[in-house]
Amino acid sequence: MQDEERYMTLNVQSKKRTSTQTTQLTFKDYSVVLHWYKILLGISGTLNGILALALISLILLDSS
Repeated sequence: MQDEERYMTLNVQSKKRTSTQTTQLTFKDYSVVLHWYKILLGISGTLNGILALALISLILLDSS
């Protein structure tokens, strides 16, 4: 019975450490992902702007 209690205590403590380490890694990884997300968002916005300008110019050339 005492061995089971020790096992449960150690098991709970190891889970707490693991979740804390995972959380710290997640925050570091999250900042990297956020950085790349901003870069990709800027690139896609630029491409959408170029495509919109091309579409508008084609519409204006077709109507004249």
